[in-house]
Amino acid sequence: MTALRKFKYRLKTCSTLALSPRDHHGFYQSAGDFAIEDMVADSDLDKSRVNIIYPFYQYGTYSRYEPQRTTYYIPGSSIKGALAVQRSETGLPRLQVDDIRIESEDLRLYHLYKVQNQESAKIDVFFPNVAVEMLNADSLYSGELFCDREPDRYFREAQQTTRSKLHQLIQKIDNIYDQIIDEKSRSILSALRQNTHDLLDGLGGVNNSAFTLLLGGYKGLVLSVELNNTDYHSAIYLDMKKKLPHGLVQVMLE
Repeated sequence: MTALRKFKYRLKTCSTLALSPRDHHGFYQSAGDFAIEDMVADSDLDKSRVNIIYPFYQYGTYSRYEPQRTTYYIPGSSIKGALAVQRSETGLPRLQVDDIRIESEDLRLYHLYKVQNQESAKIDVFFPNVAVEMLNADSLYSGELFCDREPDRYFREAQQTTRSKLHQLIQKIDNIYDQIIDEKSRSILSALRQNTHDLLDGLGGVNNSAFTLLLGGYKGLVLSVELNNTDYHSAIYLDMKKKLPHGLVQVMLE
């Protein structure tokens, strides 16, 4: 059996990244799990409206929302899942990805923004009583993975899947754009489309050791699976600061 080799990489968030446990463990203000003054929040978040916080992945169990005393991480399984490694002509590769420890100061609470009511669509806060803890855009971390072969091809294939999903997003925006009556929402959606175009134009450039992937939640159907038709409904969530989908990361193999 071929021994596993260690590969190092850097991970940069291109947009806010939301990673929560599958059971969506939440902190509730009504239960005394947090107070308004405890909240480490984005400047656009209305703290007075929040009564539920969905946290980022954490080691251990916490009875209160206390980010300064909490140990956060990106699960290695999330990155491995994004790679969706398939059996090749030489068999199924052995691949392990370590967790990445995250500093609490790189996390903030955000409202979720999405395209609401696609028949007369506009962009608005989704569930204003909910705040989601996300890793800020432009955060940079180092990680390690272990594989019995060069991992480049798996990142390249994952990036191709990302490319396909981003094309789907642009197509979805084009399909609903004329239904947007609110001028502010039209401007935001136009920026989302243009920024996604620009990101696509930059994929597969001269730096073949850097790959763009989609991680985490709040992507909607349009960014979760590759679809064979255009007749579907999907939420469109977005990072309001970057005007990009949540969960875009760039992985640079070293």
